[in-house]
Amino acid sequence: MELFKEILPQHPYTVAEVVQYIKDILTSEPALSDIWVKGEISDLSRPYSGHLYFKVKEENNAINGVIFKNRAIHLESQPKNGDEVLIHGKIDIYPQNSTYQLIGDQLKPAGIGLMQLELEHLKAKLGKEGLFDEEHKKPIPLFPKKIGVVTSATGAAIQDIIRVLSERYPVVEVLLFPTLVQGNEAPTQIVTAIQMANQRSDLDLLIVGRGGGSIEELWSFNDESVARAIFASQIPIISAVGHETDVTLADFVADYRSATPSSAAEHAVPDQHELKRKIYDRESRLLQNIGQIVKFLRTGLRVLEHQIPAERQLNRINLLRQQIGQMQLINQNTIKQKIHQLKDIVNLCQQKQVLSIKDLKQAKETKFQVNTAKLSQLNPLEILGRGYSIVSNSESKPITNASSVEVGDTVYIKLAQGKLTSQVISKEEI
Repeated sequence: MELFKEILPQHPYTVAEVVQYIKDILTSEPALSDIWVKGEISDLSRPYSGHLYFKVKEENNAINGVIFKNRAIHLESQPKNGDEVLIHGKIDIYPQNSTYQLIGDQLKPAGIGLMQLELEHLKAKLGKEGLFDEEHKKPIPLFPKKIGVVTSATGAAIQDIIRVLSERYPVVEVLLFPTLVQGNEAPTQIVTAIQMANQRSDLDLLIVGRGGGSIEELWSFNDESVARAIFASQIPIISAVGHETDVTLADFVADYRSATPSSAAEHAVPDQHELKRKIYDRESRLLQNIGQIVKFLRTGLRVLEHQIPAERQLNRINLLRQQIGQMQLINQNTIKQKIHQLKDIVNLCQQKQVLSIKDLKQAKETKFQVNTAKLSQLNPLEILGRGYSIVSNSESKPITNASSVEVGDTVYIKLAQGKLTSQVISKEEI
């Protein structure tokens, strides 16, 4: 008994204390409290509680995992067995069976997940450098004369941009800088196009973007070189990548972000119909204000007539009348100048629309003439005019082979002008 007492420790640990000790070690390790784990989902279950239970495995290794309901309902995609995933969370111990497990709060498909993870790191890096700061945003010009567009020459984006610009502000000129907008070579081409645009002195604005697509197809606009090229541009840039829900690094760096190419064009230029309305409204308000000023001065003049001594009234009145006349002349000239400037813009819009209609009409007429010429070449009567003829039998069926007639048969020959009735006196088959 004495020997047995010497072996026993004085203060043994309970199971709970051991489990808690290990738990404290795991939870105090920073690397295990904020960790991304990549692996294949297996043994996935979704009990009535709404929690997700699973294993993340790789070859012969596996980790138990759980994503609790409050996180599971907000996952971007619901996993299934066999999926390669990236899971973010922390390593902890499940006390009931003393097994460690991954408690997840984010889950992404592995391929896209890695891309998003790299994107978040790049976004944080550029954010720290100030590339997204509002103080660097350049104002978008109100009345641009020439707009450059960096996008695909064959995509729907350029067609949408040109259509909207033509409808809203026909006087603006559009210069396309064609590039690839997806694939490995796209970022380099987009950067080159932005740099080429900045070498010109006649561009007031750039629209950079493309139509909608998958996250992989839009990824060129998340490239670091593209983001830095947009930031370095001396020309204001409107980004227009994908749809409303698509947001790329290009959108964060650009001076203005539009949800689609069409909305980018709408933000880039004013509406000509709205301009006309503003011209008439301002003209009416200015004339009304001038009338009120003149009325006020005339009232003051009448008051002064009774306050100024008789010998000074005439000189004072004449001076005031002269000032009123000068003020009316100055205000009228200023109004006329402003109105003429705004009307010039509207007239240019109207002239360009007329020219566009004439060009369209000329193109339609040319196409009609070409098609008419083609039809004439196919017209049998035109062929007869070049010395050919059509030979038919008594049933008015064309004869194309000598074997279809016999010597002595009557045939009918149609010429460009007139017809002939002939009899076959001999034939030679080829």
